[in-house]
Amino acid sequence: MIPFPFVVADREFYAPLETTRDRGEIYRPGPVPDGWTETPSGIWTMWHRGKQLRGVEDGWKVHVSARPDRLPYVLDTVAAVCFEQDVAFKHLAGRLFYWWTHHKQAARQQSGKFIAAYPTSVAAARDLMERLRTELADEEGPFILTDRRYRDSRTVHYRYGAFAPRERVNADGTHTLLVRGTDGELEEDRRGFSFYLPAGMTDPFVETRPAPKSPAEPAAASADRAVAKAGAEAGANAAADPAADSVDEPAAGGGGPIVFHGFAFEDALQFTNSGGAYLGRETATGRKVFIKEARAHTGVAMGDTTAPDQLRSEWQTLTALHETAPGLAPEPLAYFREWEHDFLVTEFIEGTTLQRWMVANQVMLGVDRGPEAAGDYYGRCEKLFAEIESTLHRLHTAGYLFVDVSPGNVMVTEDDGIRLVDFEAAQRLDSDDTPVMGTPGYTPPAELVGDDPLIHDKYGLAGLALLLIGPFHQVAQRNPDTLAHLRRELLERAPLPEPLWERAVAYHRPRPAAQGVTPIPTPEEVAADPLRHLADLRDRTADAMVAMADPAHPDRVFPTIAEGYQSNTQCLAFGTAGVVHALTRAGRALPDGVLERLRHDALGGVGKLPPGLFAGTAGIAWVLADQGMLDEARDLLTAADRHPIIASGASATLYGGTSGVALTHLAMYGHTRDEHHIDRALELTAALPADADLTPYLGANDATGLVHGRTGIALLLQQLAAVTGADDELARGVRLLHAELDRATEPDSPGLAFPISATDNRSLPYLYCGSASMAHTVTRYTRSVDDERLADALPRLLTSTRTTYTVMSGLWQGLSGLGLGLAEYGRLTGDGQGRDDAIRAACGLFKFAVPHETGIRFLGDQLMRFSADLWSGSAGVLLFLSQLLAPAPDPLFTVDALAGAYSRSVAAR
Repeated sequence: MIPFPFVVADREFYAPLETTRDRGEIYRPGPVPDGWTETPSGIWTMWHRGKQLRGVEDGWKVHVSARPDRLPYVLDTVAAVCFEQDVAFKHLAGRLFYWWTHHKQAARQQSGKFIAAYPTSVAAARDLMERLRTELADEEGPFILTDRRYRDSRTVHYRYGAFAPRERVNADGTHTLLVRGTDGELEEDRRGFSFYLPAGMTDPFVETRPAPKSPAEPAAASADRAVAKAGAEAGANAAADPAADSVDEPAAGGGGPIVFHGFAFEDALQFTNSGGAYLGRETATGRKVFIKEARAHTGVAMGDTTAPDQLRSEWQTLTALHETAPGLAPEPLAYFREWEHDFLVTEFIEGTTLQRWMVANQVMLGVDRGPEAAGDYYGRCEKLFAEIESTLHRLHTAGYLFVDVSPGNVMVTEDDGIRLVDFEAAQRLDSDDTPVMGTPGYTPPAELVGDDPLIHDKYGLAGLALLLIGPFHQVAQRNPDTLAHLRRELLERAPLPEPLWERAVAYHRPRPAAQGVTPIPTPEEVAADPLRHLADLRDRTADAMVAMADPAHPDRVFPTIAEGYQSNTQCLAFGTAGVVHALTRAGRALPDGVLERLRHDALGGVGKLPPGLFAGTAGIAWVLADQGMLDEARDLLTAADRHPIIASGASATLYGGTSGVALTHLAMYGHTRDEHHIDRALELTAALPADADLTPYLGANDATGLVHGRTGIALLLQQLAAVTGADDELARGVRLLHAELDRATEPDSPGLAFPISATDNRSLPYLYCGSASMAHTVTRYTRSVDDERLADALPRLLTSTRTTYTVMSGLWQGLSGLGLGLAEYGRLTGDGQGRDDAIRAACGLFKFAVPHETGIRFLGDQLMRFSADLWSGSAGVLLFLSQLLAPAPDPLFTVDALAGAYSRSVAAR
């Protein structure tokens, strides 16, 4: 998922939304009585008098929603009532925050919450809601999916939840909010897409809700929970009938699909904050249809247009086009309103999106596809592109601009025809409105937008050409020179049609470097002397990382990605520890203050950190021990041992659970030779669940791979055997690896690939999950275990990792991880081919490199902003380059160098 809220505040780095300087209109109620205190809290402003909530940890939260054009009035009205009734409350602090919590891609659980009030009793909540219901009787607002509406109000909602911030840290570093139930026990404060009460609790306000106003209302209300039965997402339990709150409540008309206005909703295809998209069927004819939903007052775009506004505009566009240019756009069939939601019904376009078509057919994604396959692929691309271009020309002739020309809005039919879909952003060519919608990478930058409205479609069309060649839009926008490196890679495989290439680079021509910025070398220069240029890339990457350090920054030391802010900014995966590790392995001195800040933050916040290797205190302990801070490392590792996640065995993974902590104990033994660490590693390993019971203790949905799956546990078992000399657990490790091999998506193919989990079937070659992940562990097993199946699998695992065509450059989910895996294979086995393949992968990094006056930067997760993190950013790139150019044991938190260091047998103990 694209981290939209984290790319607003800063044009260079990911940052929390609340750190933005430009918040638009600032909201503040007036007048404010004496004695009330204003307190900033993230994107919110809190108002309280004295210690109003002392001793009240949980209760009935009252949420008020509002239309985008009525915010100041609603705030003043609600604030006046809260001041009068002595109820603490908070509201979104500025216009920008309202927009980002209500636009199409906003989190659906948050949408609609403009004001939250905290009455301290049931009676106070009822009094507040009754008064607000009266004062806001003529107001409307978005329905809040987590809540119930109070009586017949269109703005006042409520739910039971925690008042005081109370949370439990998870193994992956994220946090679960907690609420106390009637039995006094803490449980998850669920914020899903429907109203939820803690165990044993009843709704004291339900008896005050009036009967339904129409037979349609409860049917629409139950739709949100009926999406599994293909119901329309019509606002959850918003309707008045409390029976509609049951997930088992049948849809309108009894069991089976929900039917509105003669159309049955058979499958939910996608949800956004604006509403759902559904596969349906016209009941009278049996015709398959596409149904698009718009939730009232949501999907806010610039100019305060909402999802229903945009859907009505799309209906009008489709209707006009169907009359003047039939077949150009999906045929519009119906437009209706049910409950508070608008629905558009069109013909169903059979096919697949251009994005998925590219992934399924792009020859560079397969290492075994030769020039003939490439020629076929490019021929199909040219045909598709010509059809898209022709269709857009026909649309322009009809007087319309498509605006959002992007791969998700182009459907490829079975015979390689194309159809444009989703005319939500389309507008008349003669319109005075400025296009406000678009897709990152396919929307022209501001400096290109002039008097020609067609620039939006022209730029998007060029973006589609680049997608078909290689999806490097974000990097190309920042450094067009990278495309020369992409082109050379493509030409090494097969001839590339020049017209298609020219279309792709039309808006990404090479440009002079800014003053003080050294450009990247050309592909020819790199090919002539790869090791010299790779050494320079390593050094310039480290230079830029050092320059990014900010030990005084309130949230982080080095730029990180959204996951860093959502977990913690000290850990190995996303935080300071990972960057320290990479810089140290590169032989670079740490910037002043960095190590002390890491030590201070980790020890001072140990109670809030998870215990794991990549997400928490164990990994930080490993890094501090490598820096000679053994006392601090012991304290952090002790805290990891005692953490409830480890003490209860809640997670078995290498990333955040028992396996990673056990491996850290082995590393600590290497520093201290204290046998306690061997004993503890053995204890933790012995406590791992049996093979048949492992699934609940892995990553979500029975995850595969090194990070969250059985592969990581197998790695621990091999490492423990190598250090202690006791190979009792190796047989189990082999079984776990066999279980992973059983999940290969195409077990007989030349290159093995694996799904991410039981529910995510994407086959990836990466280090965190996929071929490189398995190869990292299987390489070590084949050196000590005679297992025919693993020996047969290893070459095919390596085959899948030899591609240089990856979407991202990073360590765990990009090219650097593939390269590091190949380099490690070469180092451990002495196979020179592994090193040659790793050098080739390293040269491929130039197509991601963005020069800066401080050095070279790399974009982080989803390539939206720069990051220094180990998981996806510059630290992972640096770690790979350093290991390639100066090989040394254990770059990626293994303990191969300790093999045989502890010889006491388990039997003797």
